[in-house]
Amino acid sequence: MRQELPDRSESRQMRAVLGCLLGCAVGDSIGLPYEGLSAARVKKFAKLPLTQKLAFRRGLLSDDTDHTIFVAQALLQAGAIAGSQSERNKPDIEVFRNKLSWKLRFWLLCLPAGIGFGTLRAILRMWLGFAKPGVFSAGNGPAMRSAIIGAVFAHDAALRRNFVHTSTTLTHTDPQAFAGAMAVAEIAAQLVAGTWQQRPSVEELNALLQKVSDDPHWRKALAGISECCQTPDPVAAAAARFGGKNGVQGYVMHSVPFAVVVWHTYFNDVLGCVQAIVLTGGDTDTNAAIAGALAGASPNAEIPENWLAWIADWPHSLSYLRQLAAALNHAAPVDTRFSPALMLRGFAFTGVVLAHGFRRLLPPY
Repeated sequence: MRQELPDRSESRQMRAVLGCLLGCAVGDSIGLPYEGLSAARVKKFAKLPLTQKLAFRRGLLSDDTDHTIFVAQALLQAGAIAGSQSERNKPDIEVFRNKLSWKLRFWLLCLPAGIGFGTLRAILRMWLGFAKPGVFSAGNGPAMRSAIIGAVFAHDAALRRNFVHTSTTLTHTDPQAFAGAMAVAEIAAQLVAGTWQQRPSVEELNALLQKVSDDPHWRKALAGISECCQTPDPVAAAAARFGGKNGVQGYVMHSVPFAVVVWHTYFNDVLGCVQAIVLTGGDTDTNAAIAGALAGASPNAEIPENWLAWIADWPHSLSYLRQLAAALNHAAPVDTRFSPALMLRGFAFTGVVLAHGFRRLLPPY
């Protein structure tokens, strides 16, 4: 059973922003148990339709959702409210950068499992006091947290670009990382702004993404997106083009183009979108979080009710995600501080992930 998100009485913008957050969360939690597995191995473990299964048929949230929440919190602390920016009331980008950097510092103390090497190095440099802590890496970390920036700044291209650039270069300085993060933000912006009420044509998608970057790696990836979207089976074509024997990994010029093709194929069908990502293998949680955020922000998005109900995480819970969405839309009160409870939760999360990792060493093969 699926439910349309959120209630129909909510505004389109509120629905899209909340759908972006919830889509990221379900993609993350459904994909997490299969991270790092090949497509063949995933199919040995997976039973369709996919459900939460990390711990006692419940799902947990990883760095993909955590970082998205940290970005949303930092946006609020910087004075950003969806659709309400003006020349007299622009959010403070330096406040955003400072708040996000401290949240990432504290998050590292939680001993997060599965942290990307580029992100790890950058946060260590933050603790050491580097003025520019970002490292030259083309990982997909910035892309996994950029959809919410596009959603909040859906009506201001300049702010959207500046805040995505700040979020990206805080940890990753390779232009490829920025191009990937910007592509995700641009698509999210069109969905929240209501530009695309139905699946855009390949030509419309290509025209938007052409503006993202002149980086040659991005141009090559963009050509791949367009070609894959025009094949009879876009997901299979994208898996073959951007993946390998172990699925689609965390290189941003593979991860983001693949997620975009899958989102374009399924549009607002979050279940279909996330399942297609997971069954391909590789960096399943991040790829599914990116595509899930875009599918969740799409018009009339549908998410299976059990995918929402079976997320059992704290303090970054579904209830808190709903509070964040309300705050981003209406300036409603919400606690934007880094929660000390994440320390305890981090230790428990790492234990669960390690136990699950040992389970994956056993049959079926």
